[in-house]
This record gives sequence, C-alpha cells and structure tokens, in this order.
Amino acid sequence: MFRYLMISMLVFLTACGTAQEPNPPKAEPSNGQVQEKPDSGGNGIVAGKVEINAVSINTNKAVFEVKNQTEQIVELQLSSGQQFDLWITDESGNEVFHWAEGKVFTQALMTKTLKQGESLTYEVEYPELKPGTNKFKFVFTSKPPIEQIFEHTIQ
Repeated sequence: MFRYLMISMLVFLTACGTAQEPNPPKAEPSNGQVQEKPDSGGNGIVAGKVEINAVSINTNKAVFEVKNQTEQIVELQLSSGQQFDLWITDESGNEVFHWAEGKVFTQALMTKTLKQGESLTYEVEYPELKPGTNKFKFVFTSKPPIEQIFEHTIQ
C-alpha cells in the first residue's frame, strides 16, 4: 500500500508545473551596449546604446540624463551608492570641480533598469563658474562606466 501511495505522489508531483506558458522578455545586464540579435522581421532598431545628454548647463547647476536609446530593456549594474560623477575643467585643463571628492558612498550592488526610451535624470550643483569655456565630464558609474564630455562657455 505504501508503495502505491509513493508512486501516486511521484506521478502527481512530476505532472505539476509542466504547463507551457510563454516567457516574458528578460532584461539582460549591459554596459550600455546592446548585443545584436537576429532580425525577427521587425522594423525596429536591433542594436543601440545608452547615451548621456546634457539637458542644461549654467553657471552653478547642470542637469544630465542617462537615456536608453535602444529598443531593448537594459539593466545597468552599479557596485556602490554612487550612481554618477562629474568633473569640470577650465580652458587650461585645470580641475575646478569634482562632484565625488570628499564624499563617502555605500558599498551595495544595485541594478537600474531602463525600458526603451526611458532615462534617469541627475541634477548637479557646483560653485559658480568663472567666464570661459569649461569641459564637463559626466560619468554614469555602472560596470563598465558610461561617460560623455560636454563643453560649455560661460559669458
């Protein structure tokens, strides 16, 4: 009797969870670059990248966005609480501001998921800049980092 009960339970448990359900698309970890995949017959972008744009820059504040310019969900891996950094240099190449200098960040693994066309926005305040042309190096600190340099002239 015990043998039949065990066989019945084994058959019952093996049959559980065998229904075929469609799997939703999964996000894949990325460094901002999306791997090309075989064309599925659609007209969309197959490969693209995550870009950094300067939304606005003025004498003491800048707004940057990290935007998913692909038609894929992108997961950006971070290894600390620091999500970005910013360096500002003057016309002579001297560093006039470094956002992360003197700051302490938690050591924590994080993932930022960006759907197609989504963006993360970061506002950075800094001391008022003198007139002249400055370079702004904005880095999103994912692994590997994504960076962009912008020039801005202050009159």
